[in-house]
Amino acid sequence: MLNDSIRYLTLAMTCAIAGIALLPNSVVARELQSGMNSHPVNDPAEAERARMQWEDGFARLGMKGRISNCRLMLRISYDDMKDESYGAVCSFDGGNQPRDLLICDDTLIGNLTIKAWGYGETEATVLSFTQVNCPGGG
Repeated sequence: MLNDSIRYLTLAMTCAIAGIALLPNSVVARELQSGMNSHPVNDPAEAERARMQWEDGFARLGMKGRISNCRLMLRISYDDMKDESYGAVCSFDGGNQPRDLLICDDTLIGNLTIKAWGYGETEATVLSFTQVNCPGGG
C-alpha cells in the first residue's frame, strides 16, 4: 500500500516537473483520450470573433482596453462534444503601455484565462495552455 502511494506520488511529481499530465483523471489525459484536434485559425472573420469575445470578457472583468495583434491563434475541437476552445498570444492596450498576453477561452462555458508573463511564444505553448486552462466542456 505504501509502495503504491509512493509510486503514484513519484509519477505525479515527474509529470509536474516535465509539464505533462498522464494521470487518468487529468484534464489533458481526458482530452487526449477523447479525440482532441488543434487547428491554426487562418480565417480573419473567425479570428476577429474570438478577439471580440475576449475583449468583451475583459470588459466584464473591468479591464477596459483593446486586444489586437493576435497571433499563433489555435482552435481546439473535441470529437465527442460540440464545444471548442481558442487560444492565442495577443497584445492588450489598457491605457498604459501595451503588453502581450497568452489568452484562452472555452466558447461554451466561457473560461477566459490570461497569462501575462513567463511563457514562450510558440504554438506548443498556446496549445498546452489552452488544454489545461480552457478545456472543452469546462
